[in-house]
Amino acid sequence: MNLRTYQARTMAEALAEVKRDLGRDAVILHMRSFRKGGLLGLFGGRSMWEVTAAPNINVVPRIAKGEYVSDLAQGAGAQAAPVEARPPGAPPEKAPLAVPHESAAEDIPGASPDAVNKQMGEIRSMIEKLLSLRPAEADGDLPGELKEVRQELLQQDVDEHTASELVGQLRMNLTGRELADRQLIRERLAGVIASRIPTVSAKQADAARGARRVIAMIGPTGVGKTTTIAKLAANFKLREGKRVGLITIDTYRVAAVDQLRTYADIIDVPLQAVLTPAELQQATQAMSDVDVVLIDTAGRSQNNQLRLGQLRGFLAAASPTEVHLVIAATSNRRCALRALERFCALGVNRIILTKLDEAETFGVILTASMAGGAALSYVTTGQDVPDDIAPADSQRLARSIIEGNMRACR
Repeated sequence: MNLRTYQARTMAEALAEVKRDLGRDAVILHMRSFRKGGLLGLFGGRSMWEVTAAPNINVVPRIAKGEYVSDLAQGAGAQAAPVEARPPGAPPEKAPLAVPHESAAEDIPGASPDAVNKQMGEIRSMIEKLLSLRPAEADGDLPGELKEVRQELLQQDVDEHTASELVGQLRMNLTGRELADRQLIRERLAGVIASRIPTVSAKQADAARGARRVIAMIGPTGVGKTTTIAKLAANFKLREGKRVGLITIDTYRVAAVDQLRTYADIIDVPLQAVLTPAELQQATQAMSDVDVVLIDTAGRSQNNQLRLGQLRGFLAAASPTEVHLVIAATSNRRCALRALERFCALGVNRIILTKLDEAETFGVILTASMAGGAALSYVTTGQDVPDDIAPADSQRLARSIIEGNMRACR
């Protein structure tokens, strides 16, 4: 077997060298860390990683002594058939590349299937440990550009564990030269972050357009639910040509109904104010001839279980097809997490992020995406009605986190 040994300052760099030299299907046989330089290798010096690997070869499994089975005979739907026995000492014929079978361990001096499996398990454990290191440990072992990226994520109020996971995932997919390319690192990071931001797909949006929608907006106080409903109502009516109806149960705030009535009069849509779940059910049924019913609810504190229980009763009466939780991008991470925990228990299946224009940091985007368990539907970037609202786009939101501003969201 053609064994090759690679040494690098970090495990990620050593693995990158293996991948670049031997390809993605290389077989890693051994990995260790040691100190290089210093007195007798013990004092001073620097920490190094050594990886022993081999090109991925196909070792054909033995059926019986002197008998072999062709890989082609083991394909889907093929019958395994022995071929003629080879004379003692005759070399096996070359075969297509494949992952070695356990019997490959017999051809490695001093190796056994158990030993190889143990080493592979240790390698997997080391990689998992690298991705789950405490932030202080991970930061100390990061190349300069990745260390800078991690600090930027923390400055955007991304929690430390998530920042370490993102950088760890990024590191495992970069080679030595790429680890020094600032622009490439940020492009790859945008993709890693975007993969963790679920949004309402175009297919879901198209399906929703063809059916009657009953949309309820819920969330904490002061996050902009009423303004967001006005924006959606105007867009549905003026830009998509939909028949729209408005219902509000927000009778707690002074002039709340008057505010929404002003919007309803401007865009010429009906509005009903209700006080009880029974009235809400009747109002929803009375608007059976409209395409989109938008329900505005009073803001509720995530810490007030009684009010949340009342809101649950209203939602049960309305039977909305979509329940959008509205979260302000200006919320700190702890408040956002508590709101997501309490409100998502009410059947939330969409999340709207508001006030991105007022946010100082953008880590709440990841907080809402990863802890909410629901896709992002819209983001708002100002007070103008019907403007300053757009469908959520994972790539744009990822760039907002990296760049530290909301320009990418517009």
